[in-house]
Amino acid sequence: MNKITRLLACAAAVFATTASHAEDLDKIRSEGRIVVATEAAFAPFEFVQDGKIVGFGSELLKQVAADLEVEVEQLDLPFQGILAGLAAGQYDLVATSVAINPERAATYAFTRPFAAIENVIVTAADADDITSVDDLAGKLVGTQLGSSTEAVARDIDKMLADKGEGFSDLRLYQTFPDTAFALRSGQVDAIIVANLTAGEFMASAPGEFRVAGSYGDPVMLSWVLRPGNPGLLGSINGTIGRLADSGALAEMQERWIGVATPVPAENYLPDGAVQ
Repeated sequence: MNKITRLLACAAAVFATTASHAEDLDKIRSEGRIVVATEAAFAPFEFVQDGKIVGFGSELLKQVAADLEVEVEQLDLPFQGILAGLAAGQYDLVATSVAINPERAATYAFTRPFAAIENVIVTAADADDITSVDDLAGKLVGTQLGSSTEAVARDIDKMLADKGEGFSDLRLYQTFPDTAFALRSGQVDAIIVANLTAGEFMASAPGEFRVAGSYGDPVMLSWVLRPGNPGLLGSINGTIGRLADSGALAEMQERWIGVATPVPAENYLPDGAVQ
């Protein structure tokens, strides 16, 4: 293949990829449905109740589908492969709460945020040897595999190791509820989860857990699309913006999360983000 042929082939591939992305919104509307992937194990945002996926995200998804005038086909999938499935074109949208971070934003497009969380350290209620991040040195720590809190846990482990001693071990679990079970059964000394997840654990098992500390800045939660879909991204952002402007988003947060969490309408993406 000569140089000109190679250049034409590359240009054709880029055009085909861009065109396929640009047609996503048209395809969704022509088919009358949007296919979304959700990990329904992150209460109060997404969880299963009476055999149905419910939570803050489900209520928001109904609003998005109504504005698009389409039906929803929702898949309940493990978080570990959910972004890879999006990239492979298996669905149109990841409608599960995903924390924005530089690594993800360099590959995937994010909607405007709809809630904010903090990363916290949770221990057994009667544990008195962990009261701060520094106390995790030499401890068994757990969190969810592939989650934003895994990256947080690894940051903490490295920070502590640089000071002299990191975790005894970092154990990774498929879901956040699995981390709570691991803590209750003594498999780990502490877990790192979102503050709202910690609240769910403490509400479901009173007297068994406590929050020992927090780490880092608040984290914005969004949904995820393949990059190059300005029509679909704009429509979803329009729905979130409408709900935010009317006060309905804050009401949804209070109803499902227990507190309204202000979120930015712009400047929420890290440097190098693709959209």
